[in-house]
Amino acid sequence: MPEPPKRPPRRHLTVQSVSQLTPRLRRVVATGELDGWDPARPGAHFKVFVPQPGSDEPAMRTYTVRRFEPGALTIDFADHSDGPATTWAKGAQPGAGFQISGMAKSGFVPDPGSAWCVFLADHAALPAVAAILESLPAGLHALATLELQDPRDALQLESAAALEVRWLTERGEACEQLVAAAQELSLPDGDGEVWVGCEASAMRRIRAHLLHERGLRPGALHTRAYWRQGTVNHSDHDTGEEDD
Repeated sequence: MPEPPKRPPRRHLTVQSVSQLTPRLRRVVATGELDGWDPARPGAHFKVFVPQPGSDEPAMRTYTVRRFEPGALTIDFADHSDGPATTWAKGAQPGAGFQISGMAKSGFVPDPGSAWCVFLADHAALPAVAAILESLPAGLHALATLELQDPRDALQLESAAALEVRWLTERGEACEQLVAAAQELSLPDGDGEVWVGCEASAMRRIRAHLLHERGLRPGALHTRAYWRQGTVNHSDHDTGEEDD
């Protein structure tokens, strides 16, 4: 029986700088064992292992590659829970150590034939959207609709694409405003793609609407659950495709 593939070893990093971007978004720039580390495509995710008080085992959570350059990795920690990684990031100072997985996975690059991209996301997926937007080419039209818990967390998003940004503020259940915006959305003419990142049940509602009521082809839809209401450390493999 063949042995399962071995995962690349974890890499040890040290916090170089910390900054508070918004009330709920804290940026950590780290250096360390990054030689040869592959950040994958824009918006890719990877595992972060942070120390836990009173335990020899670190806590593991999934985060987005916000920015990567030789010798430095930027991670934006969204404060939307009291989990171990969020708590660690709140108190992290230069010199603090942590670990990351041996590789990053997934991410998004639009098809060369796409004329437009639409992004529907909540606060947890904001770092991924920001990273992807920065990578888009000129000549592409991009529309980003983003739901935040607090309007003060809105960022100045940058892109070479022709970018339109619409900010929503959470009211009632998480992502209800985002689901409503998706149902009312007018998709541009021509070929394009839709990227969705938010709470798991809301992602499925948006996905079902775009596939079955709007007739979007599956290959043009990219969905991922960044969290699930009532679940700790939800799977980073949840794309909702099994429910189509």
